[in-house]
Amino acid sequence: MFDEPLMEDGEVLGVCPHDCPDTCSIVSTVETGRLKRVTGNPDHPVTQGHICRKYAAWPRRLYGPDRLTQPLRRFGPKGSGRYEPMGWDEALAEIGDKWQRILADSGPYAILPFFGSGTEGMVHGHIAPKRFFNRLGALQPVRTICTKAGREGYRATMGASGRHPPMRISETGLVIDWGVNTAATNVHQQIFLKQARAAGAKYVVINPVAITGTEQADLFLRPRPGTDAALALAVMHVIVKEGLIDRKFIDNHTLGFKEMSARLADYPPEKAARITGVPEADIVALACLYGETPHSFIYVGPGCQRHSNGGMTVRTIACLPGLTGAWRHPGGGLYFPTSTAFPGDFSALEGDDLRPNAPASYNMIRLADMLRGDGVQSLFVCNGNPASVLYNQNALRHELGREDLFTVVHERLLTDTARFADIVLPATTQFEQNDILFSYYFPSMALNHRAIAPVGEARSNLNLFRQLARVMGFSDAVFGESERDIVEHVLALAQPAIQGIDRSVLEASGWAPTGVDPVHEAFARHQYPTPSGRIEFLSETLAEMGKDPLPAYVPPKESPDGSPDLFERYPLQLITPSGHSIHNASYADKPGFKHDEKTPALYLNPDDARRRLIDDGRMVRVFNDRGSFVIWARVSPSVREGVAAAPGQWWDCHYPRGGCANVTTPDFPADMGGGSAFNSNLVQVEVYAGEERDGG
Repeated sequence: MFDEPLMEDGEVLGVCPHDCPDTCSIVSTVETGRLKRVTGNPDHPVTQGHICRKYAAWPRRLYGPDRLTQPLRRFGPKGSGRYEPMGWDEALAEIGDKWQRILADSGPYAILPFFGSGTEGMVHGHIAPKRFFNRLGALQPVRTICTKAGREGYRATMGASGRHPPMRISETGLVIDWGVNTAATNVHQQIFLKQARAAGAKYVVINPVAITGTEQADLFLRPRPGTDAALALAVMHVIVKEGLIDRKFIDNHTLGFKEMSARLADYPPEKAARITGVPEADIVALACLYGETPHSFIYVGPGCQRHSNGGMTVRTIACLPGLTGAWRHPGGGLYFPTSTAFPGDFSALEGDDLRPNAPASYNMIRLADMLRGDGVQSLFVCNGNPASVLYNQNALRHELGREDLFTVVHERLLTDTARFADIVLPATTQFEQNDILFSYYFPSMALNHRAIAPVGEARSNLNLFRQLARVMGFSDAVFGESERDIVEHVLALAQPAIQGIDRSVLEASGWAPTGVDPVHEAFARHQYPTPSGRIEFLSETLAEMGKDPLPAYVPPKESPDGSPDLFERYPLQLITPSGHSIHNASYADKPGFKHDEKTPALYLNPDDARRRLIDDGRMVRVFNDRGSFVIWARVSPSVREGVAAAPGQWWDCHYPRGGCANVTTPDFPADMGGGSAFNSNLVQVEVYAGEERDGG
């Protein structure tokens, strides 16, 4: 494993490193030592030879003129992007000197790491950075930005993140995509959806914005953002009223049906119609279709939980399969995509035992708060771009602009965050390093074999942290471990799912399914990992936390019902769904790599545009009390009235006046897990009367 020399010509098996459910198996074609083509592995049961167009563009991105190939030192103002080359030895010595002085004067919490999901590789994305900063004694970032609220809400109902084999949905009679556009975020789900449709399954889309495939849906509901829980409560109201429940399943496998039924009585369809904006007849139609089709599958996307009420929203939706007994049927139930759905725990390899102090962490979405004041004197960023993806960007960038904040960024490109760095270090890509990754969609692990030598002076995370350990004087044996050593540690973990992996299959095929998943097995036996061992309509755990123990609807903090006075000033709900060309903030570097979206765009309903005298293609200003940005309008009936949608996390350089949608997003957390609430965001939109910036 990983012993083979690099090939001048040939094909190399790898895996996509992004935080995406598919975790595609990749075939990299190398010619004369250069990456020429990237395709999907035809022998993988999920990838099936197909990869998204984003990843297929890598050969051009890898050798593009914007690729960082040597360390850089800032000489202009922070944010200006003005840098000059420096050597690796000089860069490491300067970082080590500054960090040693900060440690001596202010302690380890004065050095703050930020790393996200830029790579999900166990070696380079998780273990290498966590080991180093544990040894340093620093605060560790808790990854709350994507699905934390929904994860906690799902756990309150079901006890753990569910494992739902994607291929089984072809056996169901009804598929519901709720707050998700899998054509952009989970492309291979489309294969299994088509199989289900071909077998006669009905298809329902619930989304404020039309998605790929909406035109083929049997039913399309467009609730106001953040009102999904009210819709779910009304659907359950009808199911109970019409006797469409599975009484035997409820009696044997759920807790709190009587108490929840009393709550449901408060949500008749006519009330939910007023809250959600979904016609009463459509709510009843959905309820009858779901109740009459117990072998049903719901895919709940992250979008509907990125609200101040996001945890309770997912908890409430997750009650639906328990009412109809959908979990009894092949392919039935509910799936919420989150990395905790993988049946493995790697924390033993992350270096808690290396710490000179007690383990401690911070919520990554509170980065601006952490940087406020003079407590944090140095920031290190890898695997992430906080100056693009975090909310309330004006507040964050004010702190990133501190001249007394020594900032180091390890990156492939000069991102919005890298422009605030004092030192930028060139990073490798997945094609230039070895790793092992897991899939939380199709329970499996995959090996990534490096295909080419690093471009220029780029170094991997593992290499970088080994060198940083040296300049910091850390002599612990773990900092001498190779990629292979760490992968062997991963595969040696005494856990059923990992021990069940067939090493010969893994090494020969590049991937292998995991072994027995105790949680999946428990779900299959209807022995749920909740305190009661049942699906909990009534949660004493939530009650002990001071939260409503029953599924509930609470208006989003910023919304027509949650803040009516604010709504009078800012009458549009801005959401930032995933785009087809950009994965989070990745692939936002060059328009030439994009197929679907060429520029940032704000989608407005024709009625909303007409009231504001906005024509399609016109530059508009989007604003609220937190900030404003300028963007091109796209007038389309694909978005419901009262909603504005800005897909993708575009970098500043693509907006006509700089800035980005996240200058307007709120900095309050969701109701559970400290998750993000990006979509609870009220704005106003007007025609922009200024000029486009030079080079915009």
